[in-house]
Amino acid sequence: MGGKKFTLEHKEGVDDLGGHQIHTRISGVVDNAADTEAEAFEQIRRFLSYLPDNVWEMPPRIEPTDDPDRRDERLLSIVPRDKRKCYDAYVILGGVFDRDSFFEISPDYGKSRITGLARANGYPVGVMINNSYHLGGSMDVGAAEKSTRLTQLCDTFHLPMVCLMDEPGFMVGIESEKQGIERAGTRLLYTICMSKMPWISFILRQAYGLAGSLQYRPGKGLYRRYAWPSGHWGSIHIEGGTSAAFRRVIEAAPDPEAKRQELEQRFQALASPFRTAEAIGLDIIDPRDTRALLCDFVEMAQGVIKTQLGQGVGPTYCP
Repeated sequence: MGGKKFTLEHKEGVDDLGGHQIHTRISGVVDNAADTEAEAFEQIRRFLSYLPDNVWEMPPRIEPTDDPDRRDERLLSIVPRDKRKCYDAYVILGGVFDRDSFFEISPDYGKSRITGLARANGYPVGVMINNSYHLGGSMDVGAAEKSTRLTQLCDTFHLPMVCLMDEPGFMVGIESEKQGIERAGTRLLYTICMSKMPWISFILRQAYGLAGSLQYRPGKGLYRRYAWPSGHWGSIHIEGGTSAAFRRVIEAAPDPEAKRQELEQRFQALASPFRTAEAIGLDIIDPRDTRALLCDFVEMAQGVIKTQLGQGVGPTYCP
């Protein structure tokens, strides 16, 4: 068999073509990289520590050393009032899960979403949280693909899923379309709908569009959903919805920009997470209570997981 130089006359080096940088950052073929062999084995051991030996066993719990009722005061002000401003999602992970228990999977691929495994009161769980520092947290193809793999992993090995949402929607634009965002997003939603492991969602800030529907897990299985007071959600953002629904009114105004701002301010004044939460039966919580609610949920989920042991019927884990 001929090599790449013989067949295609490529001049790239071996590392350029198949090195860890291209596969951890661009292709997503490799989840994690390590500087040494010892570090690689340590990552493998830690990853496997969250999983049972097989699908017929319960996920392994370790003796908890962190108070399940711990309240992190940073969570009260971590999300900025200005939705255009970013915040450190890792601070939230530290305040919600057992200390130093988060193991990130694919940290350099699909960076608008942070995925991994963690523990809540000693129990292993899957974790997804938006990263507002990258693409504003919008879901691109990479984020959708690694979220799909994590969902399959957790459903296969019966780990509860914890979804911490600040989802503005699917990433738009020509590059996103070329990469096939519709297919990647649809595959993720299908995987979630087919999954049966316990699922809990916390809306931290945004939950819009089809990507925002990740907060809803239809079908069978234990499911809970909460929102922080900073949360807002819907089919479309006020800004985009105003421009689309009132396009003629805005264009006919003497000052279109002023008219658009006037309409947006009017709708913003009517927007209230408490009003919509009451209408759809959604509990709005003190952010500092997130950990306690999560730990209670995961404890309750163990009884459900016992009834789900064995091989599932949905999409199984595909590395």
